[in-house]
Amino acid sequence: MQDLLKILKTYYKFFFNKRGWTFVFIVLIILSPVVESLTPYFYKLFVDTIPKMDYNLMLKILLFYIGIQFIALMLSSAKFLVGDILGLEAVAKTLATVFSHIHNLDFAFHSSKSSGSLISAIKRGEGAMWNLYFSIHFRIVDVLVRFIVLLYFFKNLNSTIFLLTIATFTIASIIMLVFVKFNVERRRKVNQLEDDISAVVVDNMINFETVKLFVKESWEQKRLSEIQIDWKKAVWKYVYTYRGLDISMGTLINLSIFSILLYALNMTIKGFFTLGDFILVAVFLQSFFPHLYELVWGFRDIAKSYSDIEKYFGILDNDIKIKDPEIPKFLDKVRGEIEFKNTSFTYSESKKEAVKNISLPIRQGQSIALVGRSGSGKTTLIKLLMRFYDVDRGSITIDNIDIRKFTKSHLRSFMGVVPQEPVLFNNTIGYNIAYGRMTNYGNEKATKQEVIAAAKIANLHNFIESLAKKYNTHVGERGIKLSGGQKQRLAIARMVLSDPDIIIFDEATSQLDSENERLIQEALWKVAKDKTTIIIAHRLSTAMRADKIIVMEKGRIIEKGSHMSLLAKEKGLYKHFWNLQIKL
Repeated sequence: MQDLLKILKTYYKFFFNKRGWTFVFIVLIILSPVVESLTPYFYKLFVDTIPKMDYNLMLKILLFYIGIQFIALMLSSAKFLVGDILGLEAVAKTLATVFSHIHNLDFAFHSSKSSGSLISAIKRGEGAMWNLYFSIHFRIVDVLVRFIVLLYFFKNLNSTIFLLTIATFTIASIIMLVFVKFNVERRRKVNQLEDDISAVVVDNMINFETVKLFVKESWEQKRLSEIQIDWKKAVWKYVYTYRGLDISMGTLINLSIFSILLYALNMTIKGFFTLGDFILVAVFLQSFFPHLYELVWGFRDIAKSYSDIEKYFGILDNDIKIKDPEIPKFLDKVRGEIEFKNTSFTYSESKKEAVKNISLPIRQGQSIALVGRSGSGKTTLIKLLMRFYDVDRGSITIDNIDIRKFTKSHLRSFMGVVPQEPVLFNNTIGYNIAYGRMTNYGNEKATKQEVIAAAKIANLHNFIESLAKKYNTHVGERGIKLSGGQKQRLAIARMVLSDPDIIIFDEATSQLDSENERLIQEALWKVAKDKTTIIIAHRLSTAMRADKIIVMEKGRIIEKGSHMSLLAKEKGLYKHFWNLQIKL
């Protein structure tokens, strides 16, 4: 129950975000079914008036009845219109909030998430927002208001019918709660398996080239089929709760209608009820009990939507562990003086200390190359500098200011990054380069001339000009239409346009041909001139040009110096790496 209340609280925080429209909507969803429920009372008036042959009185009742029907029509249309205004705004605002929260979540969340599962949860969640909106306000509230109106007339007519009606509604509610409980449990299982299916599908879409290279189409289809077997079993168990609910409710409603009408017939024959009273009871039963099915379907949809929206809203429950300071510092630019002071860090997943008591000053405009075996802590230092994680001990400063005093977005705005594996948007080359200078409002500040200039610096312009659509050429999903070297140079051009104060280059030239390696290195050193630059060097031909080379091993700095000074160490690790590479 607490979970349900929490979800409803979150839901209505988004749904009732316009107070004026909220008040109007609440009035309409109550008043509309009240007016619509008056129809049986007019039937009673007609039946009781006809024997009197009073034409004027019957005409007045008829006019009043038509007036009420017209008011009911207007109120019904208005409640749907106002509800749509609130619902549309709520769905859009919820998605924007979830989308923003996902962006703000830490690197640890994004490194462990399943994109397919996340997309599936968001799409189901959006649908659940609309289902809850309709089921709660146009089914459950509508039926409850009609039930109150019915009880009012039955209470004034006969206490036995009044009590029979309450008993029917109570038993129906108990049946619904029992089946809804099973429904929610089984829906969760269906959702879990649907997420697994979505994860497999998205994984295959992203890695389709690997599937084809290793001829694993049949293997992947089998993997999907195996999950679908469990999914179909779970769906059938889920469907059975619906069928059980339908049969139970149908039996109860038919028995109740029979019992109440039988009693009303006896009361009419004995003269305790007028013919109009019997018509009142019959029409109320005929109009209300079908609406009781609406209550069933409403609870059924809420059960389905609850499971869907639970995971959707659950995204918001993921805590942001790397938090911005309450009173952050803001600088237009930084000089680029960086210092790691006794910095240590352990990944919570592996419990292994990745960086151990690192002290490393980097001067303004200096180029530093980080060298070492895989897992030695090079990339971890960069992640700590960019506050993807926070240090466990020690500190990191830029221009003598602890980086934790900046907001994460402001801190990262000082830095231009060329990642080891650049991922591009499924858009044009021009869009991807200009992305380096997008504003928060999505407008491109970079002119075409600036985009071309950045491409020239990255040694990419001549290649682009050789394409039929030039800068309007689409690169495909994740930039699949470009080669590794072309993506690297595009990433450099994108970084150039961001005009950073600090450059971070996770060099990935080890798998590229010599020409692409030379072009990328030339582009790097052109951009890095007079800027503080940190390079994770995989090929020492890049590291050798750095002002200082830092050699890391098992999270520690074990050597540092210039290329020549490190080569002078007979048993140095850097020299060992150098000898290995020159033999290749």
